[in-house]
Amino acid sequence: MLHLSIKIKDLPEAERPYEKLELYGEKSLTNAELLAIIIKNGTKEETSVQVAQHILKLNTTSNDTLEFLGDLKVKDFMKIKGIRQSKSITTKSNMWNSGQNGKTIKL
Repeated sequence: MLHLSIKIKDLPEAERPYEKLELYGEKSLTNAELLAIIIKNGTKEETSVQVAQHILKLNTTSNDTLEFLGDLKVKDFMKIKGIRQSKSITTKSNMWNSGQNGKTIKL
């Protein structure tokens, strides 16, 4: 089966998460784009934004924030293709750090 993959660098600059944040600010980003910045890269088949969308599907709450990520365990993240232990730990520590600073990550 042939998988065509688009890479973030192939997207127009205004659609790339890092560049979009720089050009328009963090409020212009979707939750998937914010999370993609944290996880940094995707897989051969999917961009970091697509991998982030899989992580967002782990949200069993009714709110549209990233707060639920702090409640996930490292092994929960690792169920997603492209997320290994180091990315799981990095993501959890980022969520913990944002909580410690009293910030709610919400769009």
